[in-house]
Amino acid sequence: MLKSLIDYLNQSVTAYHAVLTAEKALKSAGFTELDEKDAWDLRPNSKYYVIRSQSALAAWQMGNGKSSGIRLVGAHTDSPGLHLKPKAQYSKSGYIQLGVEVYGGPLLASWTDRDLSLAGRVILRQNGKLRVVPFKSDRVLLRVPQLAIHLNREVNEKGLKLNKQTHLPPILALERSNGEVVDANLIEGLIADALKVDRNEIASWQLECYDTHEATFSGLNDEFIVSGRIDNLTMCHASFQALISKPFTASQTAMIALFDNEEIGSSTENGAASAFVRDIITRVVGSDNSDYPTQRALANSACISADGAHAIHPNYEGYHDPQHAVKMNRGPVIKVNANHRYATSAFTSAIFEQLCKEVDVPVQHYVHKTDLPCGSTIGPITATGLGIPVVDVGNAMLSMHSIRETAGAKDHEMMIKVLERFFTKADLVSVD
Repeated sequence: MLKSLIDYLNQSVTAYHAVLTAEKALKSAGFTELDEKDAWDLRPNSKYYVIRSQSALAAWQMGNGKSSGIRLVGAHTDSPGLHLKPKAQYSKSGYIQLGVEVYGGPLLASWTDRDLSLAGRVILRQNGKLRVVPFKSDRVLLRVPQLAIHLNREVNEKGLKLNKQTHLPPILALERSNGEVVDANLIEGLIADALKVDRNEIASWQLECYDTHEATFSGLNDEFIVSGRIDNLTMCHASFQALISKPFTASQTAMIALFDNEEIGSSTENGAASAFVRDIITRVVGSDNSDYPTQRALANSACISADGAHAIHPNYEGYHDPQHAVKMNRGPVIKVNANHRYATSAFTSAIFEQLCKEVDVPVQHYVHKTDLPCGSTIGPITATGLGIPVVDVGNAMLSMHSIRETAGAKDHEMMIKVLERFFTKADLVSVD
């Protein structure tokens, strides 16, 4: 299972690639792709998936009863980073550089002095139609070099301060010194060569930088996984692995939703704030002849919002609440916030704890330090949009939003076991 995770992290260099890689696993497990534009003929216990806008995916196994509810696991495919501007290329001081925008909230210093390349999606105009294709360069193309300490003597005492407009544009090449005219669109040429198409076939592109160093194990006993995009591709992988790992039948429908754009607020057509999942659920239960089938199904549904959790940092213990200092390789983490930056309630926490107990998996609890602002997840958005109980959970990790993050190697399989139980347990909870 961990080899599968490492492969997934290495292949999923953008949200588009994360969906494509997940799609391959789903197809191998017998899932059938559906198109939102078509009529659907859904059969009990059958397995389906839908992709929206190339970077969000919903997959599910139909239950036996259409009003028996949905067991939903939500995660997100995007990660913070540097995205190319449409007119990215420019020359300065003899270098060819690329203008970038900051996507989400990355640890910017971690993107300096790294071996970077480009990946994303390209829109081709072929035979009068637009065609979307993935793009990934395996070459080391870019670098954001830091200023030498001899020119920035106080950097170690005052920290690295980066201006997003002037300090982050990576270097692509040197200008030619023989007087030749520099190609005004090197990126387009790179795309055309890689995809073996003519430049006039390229209608548009959406590219971002990625770290070419692959995911790996680290630590004396290989107790850590180190990679880019651990937040939140590990939970995407755990979600679809739990859905496909073993055959099962159940009265409820088991569903995963891998959304895009969580890092920038989820308010897009393929984000958690969209109607994507509600649209799917409506169609899944829509042929039920009872009154208000969607509402009845949602009233019997629950969601696990799976995203990274902050492990205690040994060099910065003061930034953690001492009673909620979670650790790697100690099991899944339930995340709680009084202001509902996380969607967990006492009720949903109890449900998740019971699931962990039933599969003999330890569980931890995380609360953000009170004098620090707390981040959020798709959990509150899902709870609001669907009106269903949600628990926010994740696996403990370090260096969240760095270009290279660290997670515990043992936690992943524990999370998968709990998600499997969530999908298959006949009665999730009974309340007097």
